[in-house]
Amino acid sequence: MSNNNEIERIIIRHISGSKANQVEQIPFEGLTELTIGRDPSSKIMFDSPRDDIASRRHAVIRVMRGDKNSFRLADLGSSNGTFLNGERITEEKELLPEDSIELGKNGLKFVFDVQPRPPYLVSRTRTIAVNDPAATRLVKAAEVAVAVTSIQEADGNGDIKVDSSIQKFEPPLKPGVGKETVMRLLGEERRATSRVWISSLAGVAAVVALAGGAFYWKHQRDLKNEEALLVSKIDQNADVIEEKNQEEQRRQAEARGLSSQEVVTLFGNATAQINRSWRLYDKATGDPVFQLTFGGVVGEGGHRQIKIFPAYVRLAGNGPIVRWLTLEHDNRSNIEIGGSGSGTGFVVDEQGFMLTNKHVAAPWNLSFGQADPANGYGYGWLFEEADYFDTKKKHHKPPTLIDLTNDQNAFLRGWVPASGGVVFDRNVPIPIGGNIPDPSKNTERTFFGRNDSLEVRFANSRGKASATLVRFSDESDAALIKVDTPQKLKALNIANDDTIGTGEPVIAIGFPGVAEPILAVSTTIENGQRRDINDIIPVPFVTEGIVSLISPAVRTVNEVTFGGARGDVFQMSINSTGAGNSGGPVFNKKGQVIGIFTYTSSLGGANTTEAIPIKYGRNLLLSQAP
Repeated sequence: MSNNNEIERIIIRHISGSKANQVEQIPFEGLTELTIGRDPSSKIMFDSPRDDIASRRHAVIRVMRGDKNSFRLADLGSSNGTFLNGERITEEKELLPEDSIELGKNGLKFVFDVQPRPPYLVSRTRTIAVNDPAATRLVKAAEVAVAVTSIQEADGNGDIKVDSSIQKFEPPLKPGVGKETVMRLLGEERRATSRVWISSLAGVAAVVALAGGAFYWKHQRDLKNEEALLVSKIDQNADVIEEKNQEEQRRQAEARGLSSQEVVTLFGNATAQINRSWRLYDKATGDPVFQLTFGGVVGEGGHRQIKIFPAYVRLAGNGPIVRWLTLEHDNRSNIEIGGSGSGTGFVVDEQGFMLTNKHVAAPWNLSFGQADPANGYGYGWLFEEADYFDTKKKHHKPPTLIDLTNDQNAFLRGWVPASGGVVFDRNVPIPIGGNIPDPSKNTERTFFGRNDSLEVRFANSRGKASATLVRFSDESDAALIKVDTPQKLKALNIANDDTIGTGEPVIAIGFPGVAEPILAVSTTIENGQRRDINDIIPVPFVTEGIVSLISPAVRTVNEVTFGGARGDVFQMSINSTGAGNSGGPVFNKKGQVIGIFTYTSSLGGANTTEAIPIKYGRNLLLSQAP
């Protein structure tokens, strides 16, 4: 049986801010304190841009355990202060049920409570305010008194004028009334007149009190408005000073050369993890494209069995081998041409423009490669198109089994989906549309790719935002996307000098799969329904090294063409990162972005990473010739 004094949970009822009208329930067992602020580790956390009045570590509720549990509220040196029941606290204060807590004057507000509430833990005695019902009733009674005895109006200056003329009651004297009767009537008249005057004076006093109260309320409101305006100006000045301090620190650091720690501290929040899911579509119909799968007999004798493999077709006239593409999913038995994955991006404009890799934001424009689902089958069925065009045959040649991992079939893995393909009839390998793909030529395309989802999670933040593909480079692995956010973003400094030297120190930031994210778990109640929210907070992964080798772009000198086998890239000694880092910024020691991280490669036991020069990203930011 539980103790009547036992507290089971802390109740937080949000009054204002992004969590307004939400209720948080926090288990009491084992709880020693509740931190409050925008830091992701806070027990009561605020992360919306609307909640920026709260500091990262704003305040704390401490649990004082004993025979009678109690609570204390303390400010943690916040910028805007902590208010308990409207009063700013400068030292630790006792916290009781139904107490209100504000982060900043007129800022984020919530009410503290516990359940069940022990008998010894009671809320504070409520103080009657000037607008309580009792005061209202007093004013109304005074108004009635004034209405009976006088006519009130306000002059142009706002002063109250009272017409105190009173209609006296003078009853006619009947003939033959004696002196005593007359004196009695005169006494009654005097008493009635006195009562009327007293009522009039009470009404005037009430009106004066009401006018004084209105003046006091207006004065207090004006003081609050002036105070709020002053605080706002102070905050703005503090932001300007902070920006100037950061700019000065950046200049000093650039002069001596930034360390990896300084790079991630100054620029880490301008990077983001990008998650995307894409599909290939037929341009003529708008339908998604699939690769046909086909069941065939494998093995001999008693070991014969039917195996499902992707289908390929050798075109007539001993033509090239192409995929058997179809617009039918056949109850989801065919292979979807698409995929999903993650990478990195970084902000280059405060309006939300970001740079990343083309293979992150528009992968259908590059070799399908390892992302090809057909590779997982290992083998495929090869049909001969010419065999099916021979209408005299009663029985067609059965398909042959081909090894997709064989180097002779490497060209099948190098297919670029956007370069096109042949759409065949779903039953026989006879073309019904499309073209023979040739990724080396920019010919008319039959297919187009599209991101079904493109989602951005900024570093050290629980929030996520949708993004759209703006454009991509036809010359290199670079793409420009636009994130949908009302907040002005912090942009990185793009280098204008494309000179890169071998041996130059470089620093990379990204979100590779090996990086461990922070998990944020919270509980909320919306519309009476309790939900557990599990969020991932991406943390920047920083690595450093040097430029090991520069692979130059193609150029012609004296009619001789030169160019690196890997294209226009520079190789780096950074080898502790991997998949997921693609699209991240590569910095020099000045904190300038000189490249976009792209691929990793391994050969003969040696590992290296590559980046494309930032000029390809810079070109994507230009919409018109200068």
